Amino acid sequence: MQNNWHESVMIEEVIKEMPKGKVIDCTLGTGGHTEALLKKGCEVLAIEVDPKILEIAKKRLGNKAKLVLGNFSELDKIAKENSFDKVDGILFDLGVSNLHLKEDSRGFSFTESEQELDMRLNPENQGVKAMDLLNALNVGQLTNLFGKVMNRDLSRKWANEVLFNRPFKTVADLKKTAFNMPHKKSLDSATLPMLALRIAVNSEYENLETALPKAFSLLKRKGKLLVITFHSGEERILEDVVGRGFIIYPSEEEIRSNPRSRSAKLHIYDKN
Repeated sequence: MQNNWHESVMIEEVIKEMPKGKVIDCTLGTGGHTEALLKKGCEVLAIEVDPKILEIAKKRLGNKAKLVLGNFSELDKIAKENSFDKVDGILFDLGVSNLHLKEDSRGFSFTESEQELDMRLNPENQGVKAMDLLNALNVGQLTNLFGKVMNRDLSRKWANEVLFNRPFKTVADLKKTAFNMPHKKSLDSATLPMLALRIAVNSEYENLETALPKAFSLLKRKGKLLVITFHSGEERILEDVVGRGFIIYPSEEEIRSNPRSRSAKLHIYDKN
């Protein structure tokens, strides 16, 4: 993985909304949001689950912030260990970075056909790969897995096709199955199944459900929780756990310069 920096979305909006003070960036990535928060004058604790991405952030930020390898599901423990027990703001920028999609070798992108279907963000701490799920789960379990991002009928079709086409090893294997499956014209046929696999492999929904209440408990009175989402599944978790916040959308200028931002939404919550 080259030492390129992922282009963080909605930086200006995050900086405008985030209070100055002690802040936790729960999704460090290559450090774009953290760097901007530091320039604002915030004291930052930043958490990153992927060791490779953390090393890139360390080269960018040095010792300007506390950078920790960990999962935000353990937010309370990490905060306590680093003396961030009560903070002014907390940020989540959900999903994976462009580096995972463009320059990684773990099968995150449907454009890299020969890569193994791995998708683990931290292989040292995670045993199950995406291909393991495809090759081992029964039809009901697969239907539930795909149902995180598809309707019931389509997820059931996908589950049956996976059973018929086993075994799976590479992205190409999944794309062959996806070729004749129904899908939106605006999306590649492999987009949603790969998203579902990534969510399952990394327990993304479960980790977010665990982390959000911990985030609110760490905030001082009048503190702010900021969450950037990219799809409706993440939004459902937010609404179920902490309700509906005030939503800001990316500017037209940002969407032109960074097309990835077009599906981003910044959700803002104030602690009274």
